[in-house]
Amino acid sequence: MSSDEINEEVEYETTTSKRNIFFWAMYDLANTIYSMVIVSLIINRYILVIGQLEYGMTYGTASFLFGTVSFAMQIVIALCIPFLGSLSDNIGKRKPFVISLTGIILIFASLIGFSHNLTLVLLFYIIANIAYQFSLLFYDAMLPFIAKRKDIGKVAGFGVAWGYLGTIISLLIMMPLILILGDMDSTPPGLTYGYTGSWMPFVISMILFLGFAIPFLFVREKQKKMKRPPIGKLISNSFKQIGNTFKEIRTHKYMFIFILGYFFVADIANVIVLYMTPIITDGLVVGGGSTTFAILFIIIATFSAVLFTFFVGWFGEKFGAKNTFFLVGLLWGIALTIGVVLVFTTTSIDIGGNVPFIFTLIMGIVAGPALGGTWTAQRIMVVELAPKEKFGEFFGFSKLTGKFSSALGPLVWGLVLLSYDIIGKAAYGWAMISVGVIMAIGIVILSFVKTKSE
Repeated sequence: MSSDEINEEVEYETTTSKRNIFFWAMYDLANTIYSMVIVSLIINRYILVIGQLEYGMTYGTASFLFGTVSFAMQIVIALCIPFLGSLSDNIGKRKPFVISLTGIILIFASLIGFSHNLTLVLLFYIIANIAYQFSLLFYDAMLPFIAKRKDIGKVAGFGVAWGYLGTIISLLIMMPLILILGDMDSTPPGLTYGYTGSWMPFVISMILFLGFAIPFLFVREKQKKMKRPPIGKLISNSFKQIGNTFKEIRTHKYMFIFILGYFFVADIANVIVLYMTPIITDGLVVGGGSTTFAILFIIIATFSAVLFTFFVGWFGEKFGAKNTFFLVGLLWGIALTIGVVLVFTTTSIDIGGNVPFIFTLIMGIVAGPALGGTWTAQRIMVVELAPKEKFGEFFGFSKLTGKFSSALGPLVWGLVLLSYDIIGKAAYGWAMISVGVIMAIGIVILSFVKTKSE
């Protein structure tokens, strides 16, 4: 198949329907419930409690185990993503993949809550999370086929900002469950499952995911105007396209530089999503009632993300993706600096009118748009750099970078957290410093990218 034939078959969306964008963005809201409840709020501490209570592990060893499993899982995801991106380009449809993968997420994320067997819990989480990461690839690759080019920055920002409402909704549901079932504590000696000792948080959150994802079924996307070839031909074409793109990527100098830089920048976002709750509960607050503190922090960060991530999208549309990454780097730098200082200078933090608590709130306000802005900047950069017939594949390569970064982050974090058994919560300060250095390297590399908007 020649490139001319592909160009005839692949079309941008030429109109932007607010109704269609809303349906698309509802999936951002829905899948954020999984990301917030299962990934950010529960899974890490759940593994810590299971490892220590059921298997006699130390805190540092259980944390390192989780980091190692996350490392291996992300490597598998990274290896599969280029093929999936290429497959979506060849099929010319992305929506069916998102829907199918969502079913897998719903089933296996729910099953996590029915076991305290470490092997089963990790297996269920791995399956659910791989499906979740694959669904994001197809979801992001829909952007140029649901909105006209000049609106993509705003639509990307809107999707992320609207998606964060899913965090608010899920946390409002989790709060009464925590009050009824009790808080969990992942730090010795007060180890307890609390609300994670019941299946309810897992199943209820996935029911919410399902309900809010229903509008996505009605999204219209531009598709290839061709008869779909046999599955064998699709797979063959996809592997050929991957091989060609590996060769071609070297000729896309700035795309290659972006992929390298994004590898380091994405590390911080991936780590913060995964370790957000233990940073607050075990690094800042420590012990009893700390999940309530974490939820308060997350709600503040989320409101900030909802308010300001759309602005990040507007900023990207006006000033370009590279400057958006500079803005995001500045926000992350401020948030991490506050966090590191608080870990090293406070024994614990109480809710109230004290200076440490006020600075914790400021950290949350800054971290919200930093996190949402990372994904928004990535979406805008790929659109600025990628040829239209390879959007799925180039999104796949940027996701590939993010996934290898997702593998590196938990491994580094887990290695640093091994020192928790010796130095206590100060280990979280050194862990945040490590991801801050990694991010700074990425920002420097991204400064050498030249986009179409420059």
